[in-house]
Amino acid sequence: MKVKLAGFTVFSLVILMIVPVYADINNADLDKETFAGDDKFTISGTISDVDRLMLVASMKGPNGEKLVKNVISNHDGTFSFIPVDAGLIFKSQGEYTITVFTENQNIVNGTVIKLVYEKGVASVLPDYILELTKIGNQNIDETKELSFTASITDSEIPQLEFSLANQPTGAVINKDTGVFTWTPTESQSGGHIFDIVVKSGPLEDRETITVTVNDKPISTSEPVVKEPEPVVHSEPDTSEELGLAAFVDEAKDPQSYVDRYENEASYKKWFDDNYSEYSSIYQAVGLEEPLEIPAAFVDEAKDPQSYVDRYENEASYKKWFDDNYSEYSSIYQAVGLEGPEVVEPEVKVKKFGICGTETKLIEGVCTVIEKLNVKPWWQFW
Repeated sequence: MKVKLAGFTVFSLVILMIVPVYADINNADLDKETFAGDDKFTISGTISDVDRLMLVASMKGPNGEKLVKNVISNHDGTFSFIPVDAGLIFKSQGEYTITVFTENQNIVNGTVIKLVYEKGVASVLPDYILELTKIGNQNIDETKELSFTASITDSEIPQLEFSLANQPTGAVINKDTGVFTWTPTESQSGGHIFDIVVKSGPLEDRETITVTVNDKPISTSEPVVKEPEPVVHSEPDTSEELGLAAFVDEAKDPQSYVDRYENEASYKKWFDDNYSEYSSIYQAVGLEEPLEIPAAFVDEAKDPQSYVDRYENEASYKKWFDDNYSEYSSIYQAVGLEGPEVVEPEVKVKKFGICGTETKLIEGVCTVIEKLNVKPWWQFW
């Protein structure tokens, strides 16, 4: 018997393999940069695939606070979580992270948004690092100005604000330019520790520096004493050389001409214009010219005793005066002071002489010495 096998239609078995869809998050942002702790905020963004995928937003705080939200992306690849009540996550001050990732991603591959929560306000942290350029410790002497400029490593960061913390009295910094200036006083010697601070939005960096103020150096060199310029005295022409002036009447008191010269301006001018060959009115009338008191080198605004002190204590000054002002009897006369009274020492004259019998010279006088009346020895028996 023949068995006829029925023909089998062989169907290709098509195995439909459902391959998980992987997509990257292009961006994820909050709808506001800052918001209060009792406000609401929304997380939205886009993914690289237009298929609908579930996205997860994991929020963590500095003290273990945690909140997870889910959402399905739209057909166009966009997504937006329902508004989140900030009070559900922001409970303590510090730094928070929101990580957004797809259902097929690991959280470590997600997009991270960092925030800081301070004084009831949450702020999104920028994606750059704020860092001060190192300043280092400084040294300065008392009463000298210390100046430097604080700056940051990334000059592109906007809205910088510089400040100081725990700074010494008098130290200031320009909040916009970072220029620091300080002139320590004589009472501020020693070390001063304080902070240079820079902020940009919620970001902050600071450097603690020490400024050492040195005592003002004391000069050990001898002060330079400037000697007064010596006055060169030209030898005046004597009256014997020029003789009396033609206008002098020898029958008159020559002092009368001097008095007119000193008291009548017109007479003085007439003499100066017509008798310039004479050094003075005194020479013209045959009188000795009186000394100028105080001398020409004396500054009347100074204490005249200061000149006396220099004369008595500085050998070079004494020599200068003695060489150039020998016409003065003393430094006292030259500066217009009365000289000290000179007390002549008492000289005791020893008196001597020859005195007669039974006398003795006592203080220059022969004095009788009383003779004791002594009885002969036999009279005591």
